[in-house]
Amino acid sequence: MLFTLFFYWKILFTNRLMFPWDAAEFFYPYFHFVHEELRHLRLPFWDPYVMSGFPIIGDMEAQIFYPINWLFVLLNPFAPLPYKLVEGQLILHFFLAGLFMYYLAREFVSTATPALLSGILFMASGAMIAHTQHLASINSMAWYPLIFLLARRGLFDHNYFFTASAGMLFGIQILAGHWQHSVYLGLFLFLYFLYEACFGPFRRTLWPRWLVQLVVIAGLGAALAMVQIIPSYELGNLSVRSYLTDLDVTAGNEPRFLWTLFLPNYFGGLNGVFQWYPYDLSFNYVFLTVPGCLLALLGLVETIRRRNFFWLGAILLFIELSIGWNGHLASILARTPLLNLFRNAPTFFDLANFGLCLMAAVGAEALFSRELPQRFRKYLTAGLGILLFSATLLGLTWQLPWWTPGWSPMLGALALVSLILSAMLRNRISPGVSQWAILGVMVFELCYYNMNQTINATRENPQTYLTRDLAIHRSEMVQFLRSDTANDFRVAAIAEYPWSGNGWNVWRIPGIYGWNPITLRRYERYIRTFTQTSDHTLPYGGPDHNIDSPLLDLLGTKYLLLGDPVLEEKLKLRESPRFDRAFFLANWWALYRNKDYLPHGWFYPRATVVPNEDVALAVMNSRWFDARRTLVVEKDDLRGEGTSLAEELPTIFLRPEDVAAASNGRALVDPLCRAHPILFGDYWGARGSWFQYNVTGLTQPGRYLLLMQYTAGQLPTPSLRVEVKNENNTQSQDPVPLQVTYDWVCHKARTVELGEVELGPGTNQITVRSEEDSVVNIYSLWLVRIPPAAPPEPVTFSFDNFSAAANQISFDVRVDRDGFLLLNEIHYPGWEATLDGKPVELLRADTIFRSLYVPSGSHRIGMRFRPRYFAWGAAGSLLTLGSFLGVLIVRRRRRSQRTRPS
Repeated sequence: MLFTLFFYWKILFTNRLMFPWDAAEFFYPYFHFVHEELRHLRLPFWDPYVMSGFPIIGDMEAQIFYPINWLFVLLNPFAPLPYKLVEGQLILHFFLAGLFMYYLAREFVSTATPALLSGILFMASGAMIAHTQHLASINSMAWYPLIFLLARRGLFDHNYFFTASAGMLFGIQILAGHWQHSVYLGLFLFLYFLYEACFGPFRRTLWPRWLVQLVVIAGLGAALAMVQIIPSYELGNLSVRSYLTDLDVTAGNEPRFLWTLFLPNYFGGLNGVFQWYPYDLSFNYVFLTVPGCLLALLGLVETIRRRNFFWLGAILLFIELSIGWNGHLASILARTPLLNLFRNAPTFFDLANFGLCLMAAVGAEALFSRELPQRFRKYLTAGLGILLFSATLLGLTWQLPWWTPGWSPMLGALALVSLILSAMLRNRISPGVSQWAILGVMVFELCYYNMNQTINATRENPQTYLTRDLAIHRSEMVQFLRSDTANDFRVAAIAEYPWSGNGWNVWRIPGIYGWNPITLRRYERYIRTFTQTSDHTLPYGGPDHNIDSPLLDLLGTKYLLLGDPVLEEKLKLRESPRFDRAFFLANWWALYRNKDYLPHGWFYPRATVVPNEDVALAVMNSRWFDARRTLVVEKDDLRGEGTSLAEELPTIFLRPEDVAAASNGRALVDPLCRAHPILFGDYWGARGSWFQYNVTGLTQPGRYLLLMQYTAGQLPTPSLRVEVKNENNTQSQDPVPLQVTYDWVCHKARTVELGEVELGPGTNQITVRSEEDSVVNIYSLWLVRIPPAAPPEPVTFSFDNFSAAANQISFDVRVDRDGFLLLNEIHYPGWEATLDGKPVELLRADTIFRSLYVPSGSHRIGMRFRPRYFAWGAAGSLLTLGSFLGVLIVRRRRRSQRTRPS
């Protein structure tokens, strides 16, 4: 506890530093929203503030049902959640990680000091500290030692109470929100149980009980967490996780990251040293200190001497898995169920780190309790001397002290450790003094390299960085937006964090952007159509944003906030007739008001039907589309009474493999995408390049939109020109510039209208020609027939008495004819609607919004979010918890009766 308080004293007791990045900008806003709902006695099912509305009940990292987070409400029931409490929760889990590791180590060693060393090393190791921003990862890893301890006791003591306890804690770890660590821990337990059942000293007594106990642990954990598993499973299937590819699963560290085990500044980035290599500290920094590495190595030697090869094999296996495609197991990893559901293979090293820290206790016990054989102890001093001499010689030969940051301090630590151990082995100092001296060296290195570094501290004031009334220490912009009491708008912020992230949950102002690794897939594609996104719905991909898009208006975007004067100039906002500047702050932040935004929604007397989502987005991104006159519905989504009011647009699919002729390029399978779609490319796009389609046998000649889906991940901006020949008629369109995409993968593709063309009977030869030297990959082209009649004019309708409360919406509407009502709220399974108190079916329209058929007249419409199957999951979790508590009570009564005097 004292070490924890010292290590984090600047975070806990001052406002000079705060935990950075995801902890403040991802987790804190979600925790803030959940806390607000719970302290007002509301279940947080739906979050209306980020990404235009998000099913937060399905986000495991929101930790809605994680018991420790309920302390937020108990400790702070009458005010919004302060960031200090979130930092305290994170520090508590670092402490628990060390405490639990201490108790686990006591199972392997007989004295307290080696166990204390192991606990401190684990909680402050580089692999743990580097994950500080990943709050859910720390919360999950903190439970590793205790779950393993109870599972191991259950296995060897043939005690199902310990096994059940491990299962319940496994469920709590699942509720902590980082399922990757839960699955990896399950793999670790399986391998450990399997080894002990096949090669351990008690193997004859473990069959088949080890399998049963594993099933009990997994089953109880899953049952307890079922309240979260069911909604998360549903959201996961509808989220951007479907983009996950084999390359994502197997992308691993370079093997040289292992240098940071004892050379923490090998890549730079710590203590002000220049970071010479572009690497992510969160996954590549694994510092264990010089004494920590030596003791872990001794521990492995000791376990091998005892004929236990599990720990060496497990640590090597997880290091190998952590390097992904740089190793030898990438193909196995990509094909192993459950393991292939997660990206960031470097996370496997967290298990290796767990094992190394435990082995450090075993090594310390063997070294300081004189358990090592005399022969080994005799060679240890010589080995340390040779190691020190070799490191010094190598450093001088390659000039490493000048070129490798931290080489000289590493040599100093190695020399000091060698001196201490040599003195102990020669009986100059006692083992007790030497082990505390080694512990002191280790603690010094941990504090010097891991305390208040860029990976776990930033020089910001947590009380003013992000609060209910402040954004990056300023209140003016938040107060201005809050002063608009219309309650019918959202904000699009193309600015730094927390504006473009999840800060809207803290300010409780609806925004269209946000960050979540399980963002709804349809919403991400919708945003990507007019925003050059980087990660999901973050507008960091570049400056190619189409702020004149009707898709922006449909989201009810009344305000556009910019944090870059250069981008403001590029988007030509000051000359735009659609926007006027509403607020300006600090010569940096500018807020523009959108005159064409749609408040709440719109009414349409007819609907336009297209084949699928891709075509729908492309049509909506065309010049023909009018957000106030055209409602686009996908064919599979149209049903019920409104089918007679819908008109289908005939669509011709021009597939990449159907190209009739081309100057260069070819159709090929995209290896970077999970679905492996076929694209036309292979470095197509040089100036003058062309490809051609022949369209014949038209049953409905007329005017068609030529739409294209593509990726173009490099400058200069591509530009394409379309020519159409049919019979004696030749049409030539103006060049169309393409907006650049953030990457080449298919899930970064955007759509563009190449023009309106007239197609007739016979053969129509369509040629697409590049006007710039820029590579383009083409995934799809579509010809969508434009109706001869113009879309109907907007009709008279009204919204009144609009009310939005927790997980529900209600309003009055009046329309003068039958038609479709579009509400600019996100469509998601579980939303139910009533019309004048009677259930009606919700339709999905314009790819992401809720719509319903409404007959003429005045109506009261209500919508409520009831997550599907949530009640079943909650019942399963409560039944599991109740059963365990019942068994616990009965067991305690029986024990008390046994100990009661007769």
